[in-house]
Amino acid sequence: MTLRRLGVLQWVGLLGGGAVWWSQHLVGLGVTSAECNAGGAGWGIDNDLWQGAILGVSALLVVAAGGAAAAVLVRTRGTSYEDPPAPGRIRFFAVAAAVANVIFLSIILLDGVASIVSVTCRQS
Repeated sequence: MTLRRLGVLQWVGLLGGGAVWWSQHLVGLGVTSAECNAGGAGWGIDNDLWQGAILGVSALLVVAAGGAAAAVLVRTRGTSYEDPPAPGRIRFFAVAAAVANVIFLSIILLDGVASIVSVTCRQS
C-alpha cells in the first residue's frame, strides 16, 4: 500500500469518529425535538426506534473508522511514530485515531442508550 493511501486511511480513522459522533448527537437531538414539539406531532416519530437506528449506524461507522486506523497500524508496524515525517507521522496519527475511536464509540453508545432509556418529553 502506498504512503498516499495510508495517509488517506489515517485521516479517515482520525477524523471519522469525531464527525460521526457530532452528527449522531445533532440528529438525535433533532429527532427528540421533533417528537416533543407541537410542530412534529403529526409526523408520528417514534423516538426509541429512530434513536436505536441512529445508534446502530453511528456505531458501525465509528468501528469502520477504527478499522481504517487499525489497517494503517498493521501496514506501518515496521516503523515507529518517532521515525522521519511521512511514515512516522502516519503511524503517530493512526495510534491517536485508534485510541480516539474507542473513546468516540463509548460516547456514542452512552448518548444513544441514554436517549432511548430516559423519558423523552418532560414538561418544565
